[in-house]
This record gives sequence, C-alpha cells and structure tokens, in this order.
Amino acid sequence: MNRTLLFFKKYRWALLSGVLMGTSYIPLPPWAIAFCWVPLWWDLITNTRSLKEAFIKGWWTQFLLTLIGFHWISHVAHEFAFFPWPIALATLFLFAALAHLYIPVAAVLAVWLRGRFALSAGVVAVLLACFQNLGEAFWPSIFSWNLGYPLLWIHSGWAQWGDVIGFLGLSFLVHLINSQLTWALLNRKSRKAWMSVGVTALLVAALGLTGLGRGDKWQGQDSFKATLVQANIGNLEKIYAEKGVGYQRSILERYFSLSRQAVEADPGTQLLIWPESAVPEYLDAHNTQRRYAQLFFDGVRDVNRDLFTGAYSNDTPETRPREDYNGIFLFDGQGRALGPSYHKTNLLIFGEYAPLGHLFPILRKWNPGGEGFGRGSGPMTYDWQGLKIGPQICYDSLYPNFSRNLTLQGADVMINLTNDSWFGPRFEPEQHLYMTLARAIENRRPLLRSTNTGISTVIEATGFEHVQSPKFQEWFHTYEVKYLKNAGLTFYTRFGAFLSLIPLLVVGLLLGINARGTSRLERNSH
Repeated sequence: MNRTLLFFKKYRWALLSGVLMGTSYIPLPPWAIAFCWVPLWWDLITNTRSLKEAFIKGWWTQFLLTLIGFHWISHVAHEFAFFPWPIALATLFLFAALAHLYIPVAAVLAVWLRGRFALSAGVVAVLLACFQNLGEAFWPSIFSWNLGYPLLWIHSGWAQWGDVIGFLGLSFLVHLINSQLTWALLNRKSRKAWMSVGVTALLVAALGLTGLGRGDKWQGQDSFKATLVQANIGNLEKIYAEKGVGYQRSILERYFSLSRQAVEADPGTQLLIWPESAVPEYLDAHNTQRRYAQLFFDGVRDVNRDLFTGAYSNDTPETRPREDYNGIFLFDGQGRALGPSYHKTNLLIFGEYAPLGHLFPILRKWNPGGEGFGRGSGPMTYDWQGLKIGPQICYDSLYPNFSRNLTLQGADVMINLTNDSWFGPRFEPEQHLYMTLARAIENRRPLLRSTNTGISTVIEATGFEHVQSPKFQEWFHTYEVKYLKNAGLTFYTRFGAFLSLIPLLVVGLLLGINARGTSRLERNSH
C-alpha cells in the first residue's frame, strides 16, 4: 500500500471532519454543524493512543476547515499586501496551518485526560466539546468564528436565544450535540443510545420553535430615519487618497453626490451614515484648516443633514508621541462636532498595527499595512437627538464584550462602520456581516451597518433584518429604525462576561465526579 493510501487510511476521519466543517460555514448552508466533529472525535476516542497522533489528527481537521472556510485570506494578501499570487497562496496555507491550533490542542488534552484518569468515552466526548468552545472563546485569533453564527445566517429560531447565552453559548450547545452523537455512535448497538438521539432531536426542535418569538418584546416604540451611503470606493483609490496623492476630492464628491440624492429621495432622513475611513482626511478641531477638511465641511453644510462618518484622527500637535487613529465623527448639519471622535479600539494585526511595533519602531516601517494606527481607549457613546449611539469600527464588532460594554454604557442603538473591500466578493463579507449582526441579538439593540463595498444593512432588536445592499455597487437606502428608549438589559448583557467560563466549570465538574467515583471504588475494594 503506497504512502498516499496509508495517509488517508490513518487520517480519513480527521479529514472528513475538516470537510464537513469547512463546507458548513457561512455563506454555505450549515448542513453538517450538528455532526461535523463526530468523525474526528470518534477516531480520537477509539483509534488514538498517543498524544502526537491526537495532535496531528486535530491539526489536519483545523487545516482543512480553515483552508475551505477562509480561502479569502489569499485575496487579502494579494489585494492589501500586494503579494504576488504564489506568495498570497503561501500566506493562506500558513494561516490555515496556525489559525485554529486550539483544535489539535483540545484533542491532545482530551486524550491525555482519558489516559490519566481512565475516563469513559462519553466523558471524553463532552470534554472535547468543552475544550473546543474554550478555544473559540480564548484562543488568539484574527477572525474569531464559532458555530453559533451560522444559526443566524439561516435565521434559525435558535439564534434568538443569543440574548441569553450569546452566540458563543449557542456554539457550545452545538458542540454538545456533536458529543452526544459521538457517544451514540460509540454505543450504536444500545437502544438507550438511539433513544437519547431522539430526545436530543426533540430538544433541538423545541429550542428552535420557542426561539422564533423571543424578540417580539423588544419591538421598538419610537423610530428615526437614517440613510446608509455605500460609495464603492476602489482599493487603489483609497490607498492613494490615504497617502495624499490624489482622489481625495473625487471620493468626497461621490459621497456627497449620493447623499444629496438620498436627501432628495427622502427629505425626512435625519442622519446620514458613511462607512469606515470614508473621508480621506483628518477631521479633528485642530485640523479644520486643512484643504480637504474645509471641502468636507462645505459639503456637510450644503447637504444640511447630521452626518456619522468614518475618517482619520490624530493627536494635537504638541502631543508626544503623536498618533494617527482610525476614527468616527458625528457632525450636525452645519458641520459642528456633536462629541469627541471615537478611535478604533480593536485593531487588525498587520493591517492596522505591527506586533511589538511600539517597542521596536522599525517593525512599523516593515509592516505590510504601513505604520498603522494608535489604539483607542475603548467603548464610548454619542448623545444624538435624545438617543445614545454606540459606535463600532469594523473589527470591534467581532468582540462580543465590546458591544456589551456599549450597551452597559446606555447605548440605545449601535452603528457599525466597516470596509470589507480588501476581502473579495464572497465568503468574508457574509461572514463578517453575520458576526456583526449577532451583537444586536445578544444585547437587543438595533444595529446599523454601513460599509464601503457591502454588505450594508440594518437589524432591529427583534432580529428582523432589513434590506441588504448589493456588493461592489454604489448604493444608498433610507431606513426607519425602530428602537426602545432605555430598553432593559438582556441576560447576556448582564452576565455575558462570565458565560464563556461555563465549559471550564463543566470540565471541573466532570473530573471531580470521576475522581470521587474512583476514590469510592478504591475504598470499596479494600
């Protein structure tokens, strides 16, 4: 038997799990999320004896699912870092090799604990679910995904339970279903095993059905009109504008032209919302005399509508060290600032900051994304026409606690500004969209998302999704956004900071029960 056949014979179940997971992730139908881990976990429990073998099997699973679900990384490397395609593809393979190493680490931990404490197959299956979920929660990741997000993508009633346990909690439930099916497969000759599968199926259906009406009580009583403006600015145009070598005027003219059209189409709109870094200029009070800042403020006064926009910000000239920021500004129709600028808190590694760049400044010079930005001081809110607005920039939305803290600060609505133009037309825009929209369910606050190239939309606190923008087209749309003033806090908003530790408590409980049972057996044997 040749090496290729030997390889597939040894790792076929790990590879199958990778394919099942990779082909179930947004924007593909999540057809296999309930059993995607079963082949790997069954193999780890029945056919794996060494820790090295456990790691390699887990590694192949994570490599393959990352290669399928996050293939757009090569597009980013080519489009953003200007890597030739061979190097861009090598970047993708390197990312797939390292991105989700918590999966093989979880495999090693489970196999080691099984041998150390003589754990039953069922306990090991549950431990695998716990370790997977802990990895999703705490493993450092560029793009933190979990198995809860596909439930929102398909508008499952399950997603509406995100206001109780968060989408990470929903992912844990999906992992527990995988562990239950793994146990049933291991005990497939037992009638009890198949009865348990039936009970699980009933619980899944019950959670889905009861979730469908959960958002109704969050139906907004008041409303305001907001217009999302998507100018579809190309990447080269943005790069040249950021470097000050052209396109600043044409970019501003496109945004103001679309905004004037929007106001003419619906004069009742109260707030224009432009996306992340829409304005290729610094708009702080100490920068108002700059050429394109003056052009911007003239345009605002001409349109005469309040404007919430992404732009650049920097420290005052006397500040040392002086930093640039990826910022958000809120202006009234006369160009007056309605609060301080928000500075993006969660920066994208290499794209917006160089690791260790502050300790070794030369790293900022070598960084493919340029010298990058300073880091903001955290969540803040704007007061606007009696509302509290919680701003987010792009990557901020991938951190559930960031949106929790906006809500705890009193945000009535959240507004997310994003630029996904670097990531290509498929997979990443949908993935990023639903990871962002999940924050609205968890905290039961409306969320407005304005992007440069799509997908722009609004989701209400109920979970109702409004019309979505096309991708890579100029577009604007005015929404009537319903909200509850001073709405209550969800269970998740109150306690979400602790819910991610539940799998750790389950691990401790299982090991404690096992140790107590072992001790009792030893006493009885004497």
